[in-house]
Amino acid sequence: MLPRLQSQSDVDPLVLRFLEQLKETSYSGDIEATYSSRLAVATDNSVYQQLPQAVVQPKNTSDVQIIATLGAQDEFADITFSPRGGGTGTNGQSLTKGIVVDLSRHMNNVLEINAEEGWVRVQTGLVKDQLNDAVRRMATSSHQICLPVTEQR
Repeated sequence: MLPRLQSQSDVDPLVLRFLEQLKETSYSGDIEATYSSRLAVATDNSVYQQLPQAVVQPKNTSDVQIIATLGAQDEFADITFSPRGGGTGTNGQSLTKGIVVDLSRHMNNVLEINAEEGWVRVQTGLVKDQLNDAVRRMATSSHQICLPVTEQR
């Protein structure tokens, strides 16, 4: 049996300070600390549950850099951050008691498709169904595109 999530909605004062300082930067994404927003990302495709303190949803890579830069300050060393893509992980990788950096709301686009070389460039929040739809639209009767999921670094 899975442990039940706590219904307590208190957010750690340190996390609240981080969120307030984030608002004072040029960060343009969404910031959510409501219980319902936190509960929505407390599970993924695994059997695990973990209620985070807050959810931030960056709109672009600059926002991600701002989160990382602010989070690296000594004052916020005790806050853990966990990136979340489509929430399809099966081992609880995106779950944290800290702050979830949810990339699925805004950073979920196909940036480039190179059918000739057989690769695509996508943002982290994209799920495979969205990729398949984009690739399918590019396919013609004489040119089928089939891309395996691989990670390039």
